[in-house]
Amino acid sequence: MPANFYQRLIDKYEPMTEAAFLVLVSVRQPITSEAIPQKIAEMTNNQLQLGLGTLFTNLHAMTKDYLMTERVDENDVHTYEITGSGESVLAAERKRLQLLNQICEQAGL
Repeated sequence: MPANFYQRLIDKYEPMTEAAFLVLVSVRQPITSEAIPQKIAEMTNNQLQLGLGTLFTNLHAMTKDYLMTERVDENDVHTYEITGSGESVLAAERKRLQLLNQICEQAGL
């Protein structure tokens, strides 16, 4: 895909909401929609939980924008996995968060 496509996606999602960030990180390996809330709880030491509406809104939007793929098996189990576009958006957000962290450190926060 052309670089400008990736940049348009980065511009659309940056800055990312916490929910979008956590959903995208959680699908870096194939995972079912049912397992995502538990994965996010584990990643955040149970400090953050997503409501089902927030979860499915993000899954739908990011699948539509090609940040992840969705597979549905014969038992109607939905499995999600990040795409190259999703990795690009995640890398841009990581870079932005690193800058914010650097600012906090320099300010003594």
